[in-house]
Parts: sequence; structure tokens; C-alpha cells
Amino acid sequence: MRQLVLEIPPLHQPSFDNFVIGKNHENILLLKNWTQRIGDPLVYLWGESGSGKSHLLTALKELLTQHQHNIEFIAATPETILRESQSPFLLIDDVQRLSSEGAVSLFNRFNERREEGLRLLVSGDAPPHQLSLLPDLSTRLSWGLVLRLHALSDENKVEALQKHAINLGFHLSNELAQYLLQRWQRDIRSLLQVLEELNRWSLSLHKPITMPLVRDALNNLKELSV
Repeated sequence: MRQLVLEIPPLHQPSFDNFVIGKNHENILLLKNWTQRIGDPLVYLWGESGSGKSHLLTALKELLTQHQHNIEFIAATPETILRESQSPFLLIDDVQRLSSEGAVSLFNRFNERREEGLRLLVSGDAPPHQLSLLPDLSTRLSWGLVLRLHALSDENKVEALQKHAINLGFHLSNELAQYLLQRWQRDIRSLLQVLEELNRWSLSLHKPITMPLVRDALNNLKELSV
């Protein structure tokens, strides 16, 4: 078999339409309501890595932009310092990555936005009281609406893979879907990306996606990623 070129393609722009919902129907409804200024203006969304937090915040940003709202979106890093903002909507992803100084700046922005009635949505990888941030900020984050993003079950992931395969124009058997779950990164974004790469490779070889092709492809991808 020809050696694979490691070119895992980016997925389409994250949106609510291509988010795999699983057990998160109520969360999606509440987040959409938040963009319409319905419900608590302060929201903290948490879930384990790979559960889709960044996908949803990006989807929210795009939805707000489509409705011509003035928004500010920040993907937190250890270097992030949050400056005063009068944007009606402020979204901050991966709050757990903030430094101590960054956490203090968010504490100040939180208080300002609460007093002024401006909307703030923050995501993190743990519930507020388990974040390794200054205690006063963790307390503030628990004051508003706290939403837990439920991770997808293996059954949900298989369903999502098979649905995506149909959109790509081929059938993915339960056996192959389970093999991908066992042999590749388990977050749904990585699984969908590798499925698109497998489809691209099978088309270039003019061969169907079978167990031997998938096995060889994943082995080559792992070798090239080392």
C-alpha cells in the first residue's frame, strides 16, 4: 500500500448544525436563548476535554455575528489579560488556561459586566469550585447559570461517524466505526477528521474503505505523526 501523506483536513466551520448533540439538547436551547438575551446574562459552560466547548463557543460567535451583534471572543492563554470591554456579548474559551494575572483581570471584567447587565459566557474544563484559579473568581463563575456539557457516549460517536460517512458518500459499518474508536483519538472532532482523511485516501486509491485499508492507514498516520 502506498504510504499516506499526513494531511488531516480541517472540518467545516463549527456550527450548531454540525454539533453532535448527544445528551445536550437542553444546553443547546439555553445557549441559543442566551444569544437572544433570554435568561441569565452570566453563563459558565464546562465539560471534559473534547466534549465540544470550543465548537459551541465558535458556533455562538458565528450565530451572533450573523445577527450583526457586536461581540468579543477570546481563546484564553497564559498570556491573556482581559481589558475593559463594552461589547454586549463577551465569550471566553478555556478559562483554566489563564495565569494568576489573567484570572484577576477576568474577576474585574466579571464584576463590571454584572453591574452593567452585559452578557458574559465562559467555558472551562471543570466545575467552578474545581478550577485552579483564585477562589473569588471561582465563586463568581458559580453565581450565574452553570451548564455541564455531557460527553458523547460511544454509541453517540458511532452514530455521528456513520452519519458523517453518509454525507461523504459511503457506508461505515459498525465494525469499522468501533475500530476507529479503539485505535484513534476518542474526541469526536479528531474522529471525524480522520474519517475525512480515510475517505480522501480511499478515493485516491479507487478502493472502498475496508478493514485492511483502515488498519494500514491508521498505522501510517500514527508513524508519520511521531
